[in-house]
Amino acid sequence: MTTLFNKAIDDNKYPDSLKLTKVIELYKSKDKTLPANYRPISLLPIIAKVLDIIINKQLMSHLTTHNIISPTQYAFRPNSNCKLALQTIIDKIVKHKTQRKPTLAIYIDLSKAYDTVSHSKLIDKLKNEFNFTPSTVAFFESYFQNRQQSVHTQYAQSNTQTITHGIPQGSTLSTTFFLLYINNIIRTVPNSKVYTYADDTTLIITTNTMTELQTLAQSELNNLIKYFHKNNLVPNPTKTQYTIFYPRRTTDNPQLKINDTEIERTIQAPLLGIMMQDILKHDQTITKIIRKLQPIIQKFRYANKLLPTHIMKQQYYSLAYPHLIGEIEIWGTDQANNTQLQPLIRTQKKLIRLVKNLPPRTHTLPLKVELEILGLPELYTLRTSIGMHEHVYPQERKNRPEHNHSYIETNTVHSYSTRHSQQATLHQTYDMNHFTKKYTKIWNGLPKELRETKEIGPFKRKLTRHLLDKQIRDLNELD
Repeated sequence: MTTLFNKAIDDNKYPDSLKLTKVIELYKSKDKTLPANYRPISLLPIIAKVLDIIINKQLMSHLTTHNIISPTQYAFRPNSNCKLALQTIIDKIVKHKTQRKPTLAIYIDLSKAYDTVSHSKLIDKLKNEFNFTPSTVAFFESYFQNRQQSVHTQYAQSNTQTITHGIPQGSTLSTTFFLLYINNIIRTVPNSKVYTYADDTTLIITTNTMTELQTLAQSELNNLIKYFHKNNLVPNPTKTQYTIFYPRRTTDNPQLKINDTEIERTIQAPLLGIMMQDILKHDQTITKIIRKLQPIIQKFRYANKLLPTHIMKQQYYSLAYPHLIGEIEIWGTDQANNTQLQPLIRTQKKLIRLVKNLPPRTHTLPLKVELEILGLPELYTLRTSIGMHEHVYPQERKNRPEHNHSYIETNTVHSYSTRHSQQATLHQTYDMNHFTKKYTKIWNGLPKELRETKEIGPFKRKLTRHLLDKQIRDLNELD
C-alpha cells in the first residue's frame, strides 16, 4: 500500500478505483415515504480513507505551521473543539452585554453545504489563494475528476453517476477542503465577528444604539449572503434565526431579511450542542440533556434485573456519561445547590441507583463512593481543570483558533513576595472574561500539588483521585 500510495502522489493522480462512493439512507424522523426524512451516508473504500488520512495529515501540518486556517474557524483542526468555540462566542456576548451595548447573534443555516461545493472554485482557491504548487493542485484536481456515486436502499440501487459538485463526506480530507473553501469568510464582515464550526456560522453584531444595530446587522448579513452565493453555498432563511441579547426586552425588533424572506427572532437557538438563550442561562440545555437521558433510564430499569453491577456501571459510562459531560464546562457549575442544575443532579442520582438496582429514595453519596462515580459538580471541576491545564502549561500550539484563555501566575505579577505568590495560583482581575474568571477560581481551588503537575496524564489521574477522595470525606462528615 505504501508503494501504491507514493506512486499516486508522485504521478499526481488519485486512483480512479478509490473514487467510487456508495450512499446508503438512514431514517431520521416523520414520514418514512418522504426522501427528505432520510440522511444520506457516504461509504468510501477503506483504502481510500487510509490514503486520505495520510494526505490530510501532511496538508494540516502545512496549514498549521504557516498559520493559514482562519482564527475564527474551530472545526476539524488541531487544538480546537466545540467547547472552545462556545467559550469564545459567549465571552464576547457577555462582554458587550456588560457594556450595555445592543448586541445580537445571527445563526445562519446552510442547506447541504458539503454537497454544493464547486470543484472548480475549490481548485482555483488552492491555486490562487493558498499558492499550492502545480503538482499539488494537479493531484487534487485528479481527486475530484471522474468521482462516481451510487445510492443503495434495502429495495433498490441507482445507476452509477459522476459527481460534479460536492466533496465526499466520510473522508478527513473532505473536511479540510471545506475549511479552505470558506477560509476567507472572516473578511466579509469587517465591522462584526463571524465564527464558524465547519458550516455552522454565527454572526455577532454589536453597536451603540438599536437603530445602528438594525442597519449594521442587515448590511453584514447581506455581505455574508453574497459571499455564500458566490461560493455556491445556499443559506436557508426558514432555519436561520437571530437572538437579541441586549436590550433583551426590547420590542423594537430589527427586520432582518435573507433576500425577501424575513428571518425569525428567537429567545433561544441550538448552537454546537447547547441551547443559546437570550438570558445567557442554560436551563434549556439541561432540560435537553435530561430528555436524552430518559430513554436510558428506561433501559436501565430492565437491564439491572439481568446484568451484574460491574456491567451496569460500564453501561452508565457508555450511554449516560457522554451526555453528562458534553459541554459541561459551558453549562455546568461546581455548586451542588445550584437551582438550575438540580433537575440533572436528580436524574444522575436515578441512574446511579439503577446501576445498583436500589429503591428510589436510597441515599446516593455512599453509592458514588462505592462505584467511584463522580457527581456533576465534581465532573465540572474535573473537565474544567483538564481543559485549563493545556493553557496553563502550553505545549507548542501552532495556529490555534481565537480564544480568551490567557492566564498568568500570581508570583509573576509582582517582584515582591505576597501571601499568594508561593501558592502556584493564577492571577485574577475584575476585568477578566466570563469563563476565564470562572475557570481561574476552579483552578485556584485545587491543591498546590495538583496545580504544579505539568504532565497531563498524571494530572488527570491525581485530579480524579482527589475528587473521589473529596466524596469520601463528604460521606464521612455526614456519618
